[in-house]
Amino acid sequence: MKNGHRLSIIGFALLGLILTTVPIYAQRTAAGTAILFKTFVILVDVTDGGAGYITPPTVSFIGGGGGGAVAVATITNGAVIGVTVTDAGTGYTSVPSVVFSAPPPPNTLAVRLAPLLTVTGASNVLVAIEYFDSLDTNHWLTLTNVILTGSPWVWCDTGAIVGKRFYRVVEIPIPANPNPARLAWISPGSFIMGSPVTEQDRNPYEVSEGPQTQVTLTRGFYMGKYEVTQGEYAAVIGNNPSYFHGDTNLPVETVTWDNATNYCGKLTAREATAGRLPPGWSYRLPTEAEWEYGCRAGTTTRFSYGDDPTYSLVGQYAWFVDNAGHQTHPVGTKLPNPWGLYDMYGNISEWCSDWYNVNYPGGSVIDPPGPATGSTHPIRVGNWEGTSVALRSAFRIGRPASQIWWSTGFRVILAPTLP
Repeated sequence: MKNGHRLSIIGFALLGLILTTVPIYAQRTAAGTAILFKTFVILVDVTDGGAGYITPPTVSFIGGGGGGAVAVATITNGAVIGVTVTDAGTGYTSVPSVVFSAPPPPNTLAVRLAPLLTVTGASNVLVAIEYFDSLDTNHWLTLTNVILTGSPWVWCDTGAIVGKRFYRVVEIPIPANPNPARLAWISPGSFIMGSPVTEQDRNPYEVSEGPQTQVTLTRGFYMGKYEVTQGEYAAVIGNNPSYFHGDTNLPVETVTWDNATNYCGKLTAREATAGRLPPGWSYRLPTEAEWEYGCRAGTTTRFSYGDDPTYSLVGQYAWFVDNAGHQTHPVGTKLPNPWGLYDMYGNISEWCSDWYNVNYPGGSVIDPPGPATGSTHPIRVGNWEGTSVALRSAFRIGRPASQIWWSTGFRVILAPTLP
């Protein structure tokens, strides 16, 4: 076991308890076939995505009589989903072999037959709680991903049948933060999206905040601590469309959804060229689920700091109609939420990436991308001209991509590139 982590069992009596190691899930190396045009490598057909990749594998070409071909792999959920040829090379008289570097073995902290686990060791480590139901297989399934907020850290599988599941804890390396001053790591996890019909100041006939849906996000991501500022926007796009001026730390507003997504694309290209991005990662708008997950920060109350039934505390966290003086304010001048995100309430409303649907799906969903089609996109949270009711974590509206308004902007996330 590495990095001082230890898995132990506490407060749980098991008949015939087995303390044993079991086969580690076999990491599988990807495979592919090169495609030539004349003497150049123009494509790579991925025939096996492999498994267990934490970062994209290196791709090399061997044989074929030529040289100089270069390619970059893209991964999703640990598997290679595509390869982009960045340099076709020259002189190939036959098809070269495509070689992918092998995935690293997982750092398995321990394995036990018990649904109540205690992990001790360093804090702020991202781990996966994995299981399988029989020693006849070595294919581990992920129950959840969590970040160890302290030591010891206790986890219980409340839905398990005692003695029927084997568990292990596997450390998941977090890519280095390319901009610690502006980005906060948001670990994978689950939350309840939407609000109950009984929530204070939710119109009981309002259907856009329900039905409440159990959402599991299996991929961690970095989220902007702040809304994108006018200075940041101008540095990437070359202009500032905002209505309010006078301070480059004011959030950029009066931007369309297309403006926001264009900014993300150009920011990704700039940072990738400068070598400041983890391989296979890109900037984009958050999905609506990712946005609300970050906003709630592990809470289920109306706001991330509590229910605040009299709205006596909301002014400490948000610029809104009662305190904003009819204008935006520099980002980060109010208190952050528990995950270090500022202005999740008030100042400006924020675009999300997916299509807007009036209703949530209900039930339980994993990594929801939103509806397949639509005519509007979600805008989340209230703003400097909105009332306190519109600042609730669950509040949402949909607007056309072409709409511009002096109270709407966005924040970015940095995440693994989606297929």
